[in-house]
Amino acid sequence: MVKYALGPEGVELRELPEPIPREGELKVKVLAASICGSDIHTINDERSVAMPVVMGHEYVGQVVETCGDTGGIEKGGWVVTLPACYSCGTCGLCRAGLVTLCSQRKSIGSHVNGAMADYLVVPAKYSFAIPRENRSLEDMKLYALTEPLACIVRGVYEKIDVKPGDTVVISGPGVMGQMAAQVFKTKGAYVILSGLAGDREKLELAKSLGSADVTVTSIQDLREAVFQRNPEGADITCEATGLIPSLGACTEVIRPLGTHLQIGMFGGKVLFRMDSFFDKEIAYIPSNSTALSSWETTLRLLREDRITLRPFMSMQKPLAQWQEAFDAVIRKTVFKAVLLPNGTFEETTVS
Repeated sequence: MVKYALGPEGVELRELPEPIPREGELKVKVLAASICGSDIHTINDERSVAMPVVMGHEYVGQVVETCGDTGGIEKGGWVVTLPACYSCGTCGLCRAGLVTLCSQRKSIGSHVNGAMADYLVVPAKYSFAIPRENRSLEDMKLYALTEPLACIVRGVYEKIDVKPGDTVVISGPGVMGQMAAQVFKTKGAYVILSGLAGDREKLELAKSLGSADVTVTSIQDLREAVFQRNPEGADITCEATGLIPSLGACTEVIRPLGTHLQIGMFGGKVLFRMDSFFDKEIAYIPSNSTALSSWETTLRLLREDRITLRPFMSMQKPLAQWQEAFDAVIRKTVFKAVLLPNGTFEETTVS
């Protein structure tokens, strides 16, 4: 699936040669590639893209070829990869594992060919092994959602200080808000998940998973839930939609000196009264993508079964039906849609 020209019409399926790994790289056969909101921004020319480029950065797959020193990752193993996996490698940010912030970073799916293809090539040093054990291929597909979960973990575990019992408001019960609710619960927070009247099924899912203590569908109910819990307001708000009214609701119910975590991407210029943060001396903390450490924590939480991903893989489509899958994501009729480039996946066996 190649983005080759401006506009939504500048995307098509193309036949390309199989990629060849270089020193320290893995050739991976893609089992599943998940559609991210940033892929929508790519199609709509709302982010930097080096065209033509194969799209897709949220994926899971099996290693079918290695080249040189791959740090113990071998042919036959299963991996996920930090998207910004090409960077200078020498600056302070890279040395600290913050490659996403490197000025020379190049990400799969936007600057380097990505995962919405039969195969991709990635550096082993920014890839993470997934134990196959007795998991079915259906179970393995869930790891295509590791990257968005790691984005949440980065924000909740590494960017802000969450204390047990903190009152947390999450605005938006989409997949990022749902994941955020689960991750905040692993830190012992009291979670209020806010949505709209049309979000009742999503909110009920969060209640059933135990990731939301309270759910609300209006600003009036949100105010009541927050100020009954803490008369000063929420300790932490988390905006998960990238929509201005949602951000406004967060600033209305947060307490003075509270912390706002921004995980929703606005995708363009916005008009907002920034003095809403100034008035209460709110700490505005954006969390963009992941660090190396975020993946280690994320995989640990998954290994310990502290996070549930299965309810969020709402749609699976062959790569040839990518338009149907993207349309469902754009219309918000699914949590996550995944593309299956290789159709009936046949595992590589290692003798």
